[in-house]
Amino acid sequence: MSQPASSSVRALSMLTLLAVGLGSGSCLNPVQLEPDGYKYRAVVRWTTNGIPHILADDIPSASYGQGYAFARLNGCILADQILKVRSERAMMLGPGVDDEHIRSDMVHLALRIYEKAEEGLPDQPQEIRDVVDAYAAGYNDFISTRGAELPCAEEPWLRPVSSVDLFAHYTELAMLASSRQAHTMIYDAQPPTSGLQREPSSGSIADLRNRPGSNGWGIGADRSSNGHGMLVANPHFPWEGELKLYESHMRVPGELDVYGASLMGVAGVLIGFNESVAWTHTVSDGQRLVVYQIELDPSDPTSYIVDGQSRKMESNTYEIQVMGDDGELTSRSRTFWRTHHGLMAALPSIGQWTNQDAFAIRDANDNNQALLSQFIGMNKATSMDEFQRVHEEVQGIPWVNTMSTSRDGRAWYIDATPTPNLSQAAIDHWLTAREEDFFTIALDGFGLVLLPGNDSMFDWVEDATAARAPGLIPVAKVPQIERSDFVFNSNDSHWLTNPLAPLTGFSPLHGFEQTPRSPRSRMNAAMLLPGETGASGADGKFDIDELKAAILSNRGMMAELLRDAVVERCQGGATGVFEGETVDLSQACDVLTTWDTRLDLDSVGAVVWREFLGDFDPAALSDAGVLFAEPFDAGSADDATSAVFTPRGLSTSTEGAESDRVLDALAGAVVRLRNAGVAIDAPLRDAQYTFRGGERVPIHGGGRAEGVANLIIYNNLKTTVPEPLPRGEVLNGGTDLTTDGYVVNYGTSFIMAMQFTDESPEAYAFITYGQSDDPGSPYHVDQTRRFSDKDWRRLLYTEEDIEQDPNLEVEILFGFESAE
Repeated sequence: MSQPASSSVRALSMLTLLAVGLGSGSCLNPVQLEPDGYKYRAVVRWTTNGIPHILADDIPSASYGQGYAFARLNGCILADQILKVRSERAMMLGPGVDDEHIRSDMVHLALRIYEKAEEGLPDQPQEIRDVVDAYAAGYNDFISTRGAELPCAEEPWLRPVSSVDLFAHYTELAMLASSRQAHTMIYDAQPPTSGLQREPSSGSIADLRNRPGSNGWGIGADRSSNGHGMLVANPHFPWEGELKLYESHMRVPGELDVYGASLMGVAGVLIGFNESVAWTHTVSDGQRLVVYQIELDPSDPTSYIVDGQSRKMESNTYEIQVMGDDGELTSRSRTFWRTHHGLMAALPSIGQWTNQDAFAIRDANDNNQALLSQFIGMNKATSMDEFQRVHEEVQGIPWVNTMSTSRDGRAWYIDATPTPNLSQAAIDHWLTAREEDFFTIALDGFGLVLLPGNDSMFDWVEDATAARAPGLIPVAKVPQIERSDFVFNSNDSHWLTNPLAPLTGFSPLHGFEQTPRSPRSRMNAAMLLPGETGASGADGKFDIDELKAAILSNRGMMAELLRDAVVERCQGGATGVFEGETVDLSQACDVLTTWDTRLDLDSVGAVVWREFLGDFDPAALSDAGVLFAEPFDAGSADDATSAVFTPRGLSTSTEGAESDRVLDALAGAVVRLRNAGVAIDAPLRDAQYTFRGGERVPIHGGGRAEGVANLIIYNNLKTTVPEPLPRGEVLNGGTDLTTDGYVVNYGTSFIMAMQFTDESPEAYAFITYGQSDDPGSPYHVDQTRRFSDKDWRRLLYTEEDIEQDPNLEVEILFGFESAE
């Protein structure tokens, strides 16, 4: 239950006195602890594994304390991100490999991120301005007083930040879909007469769909053992860089009591719970980017045709400073071009800017400055109704679905991701072009929408009821559902949020309906559905231990569907052929026979199964063909349970093949593991691991093909300065097998299982890579070890729990100035 206001006030006073006793022989008196003229006052209680619990009298003071605590844990990451949004990386770090810092600086200027932050911050609600000011002030106070403790202490770019700096960081985070992955395409978009064209990087367009993943479950009263809501939060994010998460707890008596995880340098809690509601997010499968094919004016490649009329493109030239090897600065400039749709872009392998055609990109998150208002509103919500109203009124969610639950047992899902509001005629054109048009088909392969830019019928339709921007689909028309049993998402579209009540009839830009789901989505759904595949026990209701066990069960959907049939096929001295070599499958088959079908550390056979699946094209995992015998079945409008369990059955088809495709895939697994130096009978712990602070830690979980909830892979989805975790030569890009085995730097990050109770919320969690990015910190690898051991940490939420923590440390903070 909520702590009375008087209790928290007494706790603040008591902890202030406690800190005096903990000081190194100081003789401060109470007067000295309350200096005159302070603007912010916060007490930060540090508990086991480096979790800051911030207690304050008002929300700005709590934000101040959070900013200070974050700086202690990860101050260098935010310092680098401010370099990025200020377009100063090349000035501080040099041009970078292949001019990567120059491209970043220039494109951020072209996207006008900092410019828009300067314009937009004064228009934010006073509460949001106060939160930003306070967070920046807390960060700055740590940098000025204890910055020498950080690993980047000697870097000239470790500097105080302004409120605009911080707000620009939030604006850029909201534009994840465009600004981070589209740098090369925007930078390379130059008129054919400019002399600046070059062949764009072939990988950059694929990176547009290189999105973070996640699982999220909201459990309602009907499936909860105590009748209260329950939640599983399992974001799959990088273990390096600015997309890491950190954990904190903010309490302001009578106003705020929120616990959870946030992205680097972001105020408030993005995934977490308070006394009334709990929520998590998964990256939406919907479309936030639309690519427009521009018809150019034949007389001028920087003019374009719309509705038969020529329009001149807008051009802007930007200049940056670049540090050379000698430390001297030189100027670099570049011109960027923009249509009314958005910035021009060069599409690798698809189309360069010619005298006839070119391409432009429009992002639904362009200038989304409501991110902080959205999450502060969610943090403060005192009921599910209030939580839902925040989504309706603010529309600041950037690129994620929301799964939520409440103390009174309501489970709610919404895909409130900003989504282009296209006319039905434009949608129909796109759906037809996906089957007939070369460019549309090519971009569709990367999950992108292509529309003609020469006809205004393809512009986004303005709707005054869209809270943030008229060209977006209003919240009242986005996919959402409230249930008393469960809702979930694992990065497929909204359709199968609950297989017993499929969501249909929404814009395909939210994602397609009645289509095959990923193996991971199917595994999550199978665990949530009642019945023999479910994880909720004989009574069909989850308790907290069952919830924790389920999300880290490391069950693999593909193994549960196919392992027995593959073993039957490979027995009896079978052989397969891989790259002309006939391979004896006896040992591999024996290993699969005794495998427990899990991806736990001691699972023997997991690596063979992974490489077996990795021999197939990803499309083979979603319908009948060379792997599955029975095709996908979408079920009915009222019950799509069949979509969870199809396709299924091992294919017996060898049509057109000289040998058995299944046995050949197993032969490929044997050969690749041999080349990697991984034994056929190696337990997963011997092959899959990460390095934290120089320590090798074995990691359980699996990749995309296995269909395991606990996604663990290698992925360089970050833009911070340090190089990604090194690994050997890649032998199978589909499984991340290298000559060093399976090196992990991405996947399950902040993972939490929680339930509301008759009293306070009860929750357990990990930050899989630890709270701190500093290799010298005790909080750098501690939780990685706990995650490896599945040693869940109970979250300390009540004052009593915090005060009784054996590792409690207390800091009393006073801030005197806001960041300017």
